[in-house]
Amino acid sequence: MNKTKIEWTNYSWNPITGCLHNCWYCYAKKLFTRFGKSFEPTLYPERLNELAKLKKPAKIFVCSVADLFAEWTPEKWRELVLDEIQKPEYNHLTFQLLTKNPENIRLEAKENIWIGATITNQMETPLIGKLINSYKGLKFLSLEPILEFIKFHDLFLKHINWVIVGKLTGSKKVKLNNEWILSIKNDCRQLGIPIFLKNNINWHEKIQEFPINDTQY
Repeated sequence: MNKTKIEWTNYSWNPITGCLHNCWYCYAKKLFTRFGKSFEPTLYPERLNELAKLKKPAKIFVCSVADLFAEWTPEKWRELVLDEIQKPEYNHLTFQLLTKNPENIRLEAKENIWIGATITNQMETPLIGKLINSYKGLKFLSLEPILEFIKFHDLFLKHINWVIVGKLTGSKKVKLNNEWILSIKNDCRQLGIPIFLKNNINWHEKIQEFPINDTQY
């Protein structure tokens, strides 16, 4: 487990690493390749007990370089991780999980477990409905990297409790358009959804809000 520079969390915890989505923009795969490491899904059971080191409240990005709910993630691995974060001794920690396969979430809502879907373009917006149907706890969207203008269906978006937006870094393939950000910001404001604009956007005002962790979700 490591402290991280990701602005919306405190630690990254990776008992599982590796991903087969093969997204061309994936920073994690590039990092692993750079250091000659395999990016095949791998379980590190010795890392499961690392949470015990954290005695104070903190936000934990779970499997930040993997997809816990992907088809190729063995169910046994998934259960090991989910069983760990549901232990009552870790109620002081907030666990943040991201996936491109929200349809595979099989987890009862828990106040300190936030689950999000990664959406980078318009074609991926159906994942919002899948997330809403699969998890009844706090749900969020990570629009990072945002690759094009995304128009959301308000009926879906109103069930989301938090939106994170970040741009593509280290590549000139996609140039960020401020209109994309403004549209998302306006949608969130109209629906009362907290929004977190990452520093890499260089927005003219700092907007880094967090959801209210409430049992209403």
